[in-house]
Amino acid sequence: MNGSSTFRERFPMPHRPKAARPAIRRTVLALACASVASAAWSQEDTTNQPAAQKIEVTGSRIKRIDAEGASPVQVLKREDIERTGASTVREMLATLSSATGSLDDIGGSNSFSPGASSASLRNLGKQSTLVLLNSRRVAAYPLADFSEVFSNLDTLPLEAVDRIEVLKSGGSALYGSDAVAGVINIITRTSYQGLQVDANAQQSIENGKFQSHSASVTGGFGDMGADGYNVLANLEYYHRSSFFWNEILGYVNPKYAEFSSGFGTPSSYGYPGTVIGVGPVPGCTTEVSGLCMYDRYQRFEVVPETDRTNLLVSGRMRLGEDLTGFAEVLYSHIQATYQRAYQPYGVRIGPTTWGDPLTSGSKIFYPRGLPAGHPLNPTGEEIEFRYRFADAPAQEVATTDQYRVLAGLQGAWSDYDWEVAAGVMGGQTKDKQRGAFSDSGFKEVIGDYNADVLAPDFFNKPNGYRIGQKNSDAVLSRLFPTFGYTGDTTQTFIDGKISGDIAKWSAGNVGLATGFDLRHEKMTISPTENLRTGDMVGFGVSASDASRSFGAVFAELSLPILKTLEAQVAGRVDHFPGFPTHFSPKVGLRYQPIPEFLVRSTYEGGFRAPNLTESAQSTKFAFDPGIDDPKRCPQALELADDLVAQADALPDTDPNKALLLARADNARQNECGTSVAIVTANNPDLKPETSRSFTLGIGFQPIRNWSATVDYWNIRRKNEIGLKSTQDLLTVEDTLPANTITRDTVANDPTFTAAERAAYGVSVGALQSVHGQFENLLQTKTAGVDMSVKGEVATPIGPVSMDVDATYLLSYYAWSTTRNGWGDNLAGRYTFPRWTVNFTTGLKTGDFSQSLRYAWNSSTALQYDFDDSTWSPEGCADNGLTPGQCKVSEYSRWDYSVAYTGIKNLVLGVHVRNVFNQRPPVDLRDFGFGGIIPSSYEDAQGRMLKLSLQYKFM
Repeated sequence: MNGSSTFRERFPMPHRPKAARPAIRRTVLALACASVASAAWSQEDTTNQPAAQKIEVTGSRIKRIDAEGASPVQVLKREDIERTGASTVREMLATLSSATGSLDDIGGSNSFSPGASSASLRNLGKQSTLVLLNSRRVAAYPLADFSEVFSNLDTLPLEAVDRIEVLKSGGSALYGSDAVAGVINIITRTSYQGLQVDANAQQSIENGKFQSHSASVTGGFGDMGADGYNVLANLEYYHRSSFFWNEILGYVNPKYAEFSSGFGTPSSYGYPGTVIGVGPVPGCTTEVSGLCMYDRYQRFEVVPETDRTNLLVSGRMRLGEDLTGFAEVLYSHIQATYQRAYQPYGVRIGPTTWGDPLTSGSKIFYPRGLPAGHPLNPTGEEIEFRYRFADAPAQEVATTDQYRVLAGLQGAWSDYDWEVAAGVMGGQTKDKQRGAFSDSGFKEVIGDYNADVLAPDFFNKPNGYRIGQKNSDAVLSRLFPTFGYTGDTTQTFIDGKISGDIAKWSAGNVGLATGFDLRHEKMTISPTENLRTGDMVGFGVSASDASRSFGAVFAELSLPILKTLEAQVAGRVDHFPGFPTHFSPKVGLRYQPIPEFLVRSTYEGGFRAPNLTESAQSTKFAFDPGIDDPKRCPQALELADDLVAQADALPDTDPNKALLLARADNARQNECGTSVAIVTANNPDLKPETSRSFTLGIGFQPIRNWSATVDYWNIRRKNEIGLKSTQDLLTVEDTLPANTITRDTVANDPTFTAAERAAYGVSVGALQSVHGQFENLLQTKTAGVDMSVKGEVATPIGPVSMDVDATYLLSYYAWSTTRNGWGDNLAGRYTFPRWTVNFTTGLKTGDFSQSLRYAWNSSTALQYDFDDSTWSPEGCADNGLTPGQCKVSEYSRWDYSVAYTGIKNLVLGVHVRNVFNQRPPVDLRDFGFGGIIPSSYEDAQGRMLKLSLQYKFM
């Protein structure tokens, strides 16, 4: 089975008479056939270990001969990783059927954690998925994503990975906080000897973009058996190139253009600008219908440039007959550079609202026109002006250094194995940005936009900013200063454990593992002064400076109740300052009546302690995007339809046509998908989130070299820390305390004129901000089934393997504060596909190893929960969408890999992603009404080619 363990190595049983086996196999084969007819199954494998050697597998601290315990654990070996074609740990984990959407560094510029990637299982988020390296925690990313603290997957070197073990049930009883959804344990190579170089490069076959390459050197020396020591070192470098949407726009699905009249079109906010009613500013190179146009897609970045260097050094040395010392160093340096769009400017863009940390209120920036008396304004009154600051810097650079250093001892005492280790981990991220207005700088070099009547020198100040002319670095630095964050995190720890058999029963030995974990952590997030004072237009702020010490003890018992029935009982006591000591229990059962059949079940309590950004003193001012204002969105859509109808009645040469269409898009964007300022306070009285999880599964081997598992899982999480949903609050706005939701005055309406407000029934101003604090107010419950089948069959041309990994989502419910009860079942709704299936088959013939991988997701409706009226079937119909457009269709993709080993010490590989160039389904919700940027870069990515090389020097 390509080096994997057989079912009997995984599920060992006492010897049974051969006469009993045919009937047993026929029974189990019938069960397997019935299961195959109804579903596909996912891989549940373990590392190939000698039958008599005890090992520790994620989900248990007790070393045992049989790797398959009561908890469902998926194991991905080195060859499994290579078959996916993944170049990074994040890409690898994204191929799991249990993995769900989480932070990706490609889109990091839209988060508080640029330059980082995270993992999420079961749709429960990055804070409920614990990531381990060699069974120990790794440092948290120094910048919290608003309030979420997580491990950065990009710091982990893929080429050093030996296997990945995924515990697909809760793990708090053994691993502590954050293991609600499961545990991902990344295990690196050990006892490696030799020197190996790996390199790969990939890009899109369709357009030559999406280029990345990586290289690594792995070396090891020393033999534990002969020399008494071994040292392993791995150095890995990864680079990804940047490019913009204008370079690949022709490869995007044309259906997007059918949905948005603005998609693919230039912007009327150009450089050197347009004075509406007068014409383009002198120097304009592209004029259309009296407007100075700009190709906005030349500054819409598809993927950012990224450079990563990861170093892992580990060593082991025998210090005595039963004593071994070990040490490990992990270091990562990452720089991600995001190119931003140049700042557009114009009254029709609408005001920008953001939080003011000094007052805990909100601030509003109003774009204004050119004043009477301005050299470009021949009229006697303020006139609309459209502009783009194309001469200003616009980028973000996030530079991160992270590390983990540890050392420890392992030994044996009597019949017990023990281990103790101590270490320190942490990191620093410096995030520096330019391209946004300084509020004070704007007023200094352009003018005060709040004046009832603009000063004549607005946009024409002495030594100020000059429209369409060369501006000094001093002026640009004042108008567009550097801003950002420095995040620092450190954690020191000491842990230990001991395990062994403590008693002998007639049914077997009683195993015990117990241990402790003591830690001290500190997190500091320091914004620049212009963020701290609310001077950067449109930008929130997150600040924190806190520390704490905490600790835990745990114990686990393996109880052989019968020769065929084993119980696992575990518990962990965690103590964090600020709330009572928390106990996380676990009970598991493993029943194996015959060698070919296994039943297993677990019940576990879990928890997540409030992190330092939630409970300790912190400041957070952010934005909630994509908000539909129920008091203004319906009217805005009606206005937009009328404006489009007016535009359709005009000839294409009429300059008012473009203005009407642009205004229609602005109306939709301002009120149906707007951003609202969120002002959030920390809460020292928070309680930990708690959970309970239940699993029930079976494993069976119908025939030799073929095995399958089916596991039902059910997780309920309570006391979730969060904020009341902005959309929920808007639904009951009239019942809320004063100042919970603030709105601008109708006099500053960015969407409707006074006549239009009267015609469409608009009685309130535009949304400004929502105020609240973190609370234990939410709940989630979800359930599903994981299925797997794995096997191999001999053929005349070579062995053929098959591996299927599938998850079926039965239910996912989120708590609604509006209903004071559960929302709708989201399984099958937006971003919650019911089916996620991965199928891989491999063939080895001579010097060639080939694999074919098929990935499939079922379709989802565009609607989210019950209160999502805009994307409900009725809402889609009201907005002119067909039933087919009101969903994200199912998606399938085929990938192919081949490796050649015919040259000594050399392996050459080719991986083709998306062999048949299948487009991902159109997602109109993510694209949005009046959408400008495609919802997925994968649509334009198309077929990808990856070439790899591996050479072993010794």
